[in-house]
Amino acid sequence: MKNKIIIVLFIIGIILFGWMNLFYIPAEEKAMEEETLQQLNPETHDFSKVLAYENMYMGNATNNAQLFQSLPLQNYLNGYEQDSKIHLLIVNYKDLEGLPQQHIQKSIIYNTTAAFVLIKNLEQIELRFPTESFFVKRENVERFLGDLEELLDPEVFEEKVQSPLNNAVLEEWIVQYTSI
Repeated sequence: MKNKIIIVLFIIGIILFGWMNLFYIPAEEKAMEEETLQQLNPETHDFSKVLAYENMYMGNATNNAQLFQSLPLQNYLNGYEQDSKIHLLIVNYKDLEGLPQQHIQKSIIYNTTAAFVLIKNLEQIELRFPTESFFVKRENVERFLGDLEELLDPEVFEEKVQSPLNNAVLEEWIVQYTSI
């Protein structure tokens, strides 16, 4: 009798193990994969996931790196430089070949806005790509969007930054951000 119970429990264990491998684990992996893809896109990125990188000072290089590793274009990063004296962060990117220009422009707007919202004394960001660079100043972003402190609320960030990216004339937005 004892052996029959052990055999039945063993068979139930195998069935449960098989069920988890067939249904539960793949569904969980698929959900994680979908979330990762959403975080790569400025239209679907979840801003609340980067709030942990809010910092008063840009001198924390690890924090800055982790922030940009959590934003769109993260898989194209190619190093960072910073000059704390003039509050400048330089983010280098690899070749973006194959990415649509609109995706790149939306990411530039999204990433620089997020950085200025989260890093309080950051004044300038230069995004360097192999063929061009974009130099964005905090004052331009503030002139365009108003008080950046309000954008700490993910719903406000989505309303004022993320949602308008879908309808905006991106070239005009980039010009506003990068004008001297």
